[in-house]
Amino acid sequence: MPWVIAAQGAARPDDLIDAPSRTLVAAQRATASGVASQGGRTIAVGPHGLILLSEDGGVSWRQVASPVSTDLTTVRFTSSGVAWAVGHDAVALRSSDSGASWERVLDGRAVLTLLRQSAKGSEEMEVEIQRTMGQSATPDVWPAPLFDIWFAPDGLTGFAVGGFGLILKTSDAGGSWEAWHGKTDNEQRYHLYALTGGEGGVFVAGEQGLVMHLNAKAQRFERMQTPYNGSFFGITQFGARVLAYGLRGNAFFSEDAGHAWTKIQTGLDANLVSAVSQGNSVFLVSQHGSVLAVDFAAARATIFDQAPGAEVYDAAMTSPHRLALARLSGVSVIAFSAQGK
Repeated sequence: MPWVIAAQGAARPDDLIDAPSRTLVAAQRATASGVASQGGRTIAVGPHGLILLSEDGGVSWRQVASPVSTDLTTVRFTSSGVAWAVGHDAVALRSSDSGASWERVLDGRAVLTLLRQSAKGSEEMEVEIQRTMGQSATPDVWPAPLFDIWFAPDGLTGFAVGGFGLILKTSDAGGSWEAWHGKTDNEQRYHLYALTGGEGGVFVAGEQGLVMHLNAKAQRFERMQTPYNGSFFGITQFGARVLAYGLRGNAFFSEDAGHAWTKIQTGLDANLVSAVSQGNSVFLVSQHGSVLAVDFAAARATIFDQAPGAEVYDAAMTSPHRLALARLSGVSVIAFSAQGK
């Protein structure tokens, strides 16, 4: 997702971390940056700690209480009934009741402490932390956002990634975290936008064509060679197939755990922001609202449906043939036939 890493205005980041979100009169029309769906429940998140919940496939929405006012970027269901939302000021929220209530599990104060502890004895890392903290509006809050989060099926082991190469690991369902910036082939500290885990292992995608694969034995994310040097905003696995997508309609897939990649011809110049599946079909969604059906055998994606309107930042299937879109103008749902339009 093409997130801009920038200051959040005059408010102090620690105020945003500690202040609950405000109730909005027209919450469904507020900007939504991320959306996820599971078992008939759909959650959308957005700026100023916004969290919306739908229990009818996106027909109606209600705002639920959020413990923070910082901008939220992404929401994911990680297991049955468990959802996570992440965002600016390195905030991570967890829900254990399918989005009805939320608790703050991680924030920029805790992350800064983790990074400083892990940097002890490394002058290079200490200088890097000091340089990054120069961009923070407050001296005790790490200024970079989290962009994505993923958990293994056991619900215990997980990773969170974000700006300036930030990567964190937990082995106890978020109870504690370990800084992993020293365990990645990302010396340039490129922003990390997306995570995925599945048959092919765990992958991270980010700026400058960066795709990394977790070497489980070495406990390190190793860089894979890709035929692209632009940003990947998303990476998703469908069975043993890995699909990475991002700037200006660029999308690539690998069928051998990221060793070789094939370019998908999309015919688009718009950013690709999401990949979803329905049955055996895979779809890419663009920032302009185009829904493309992917033909992996032909290495081509063609327009399946269109959802014109405000910019799209994320998408999730809420039920067969219904797609929820997180947009600049709020959350919308489109229905499309099996044959497309």
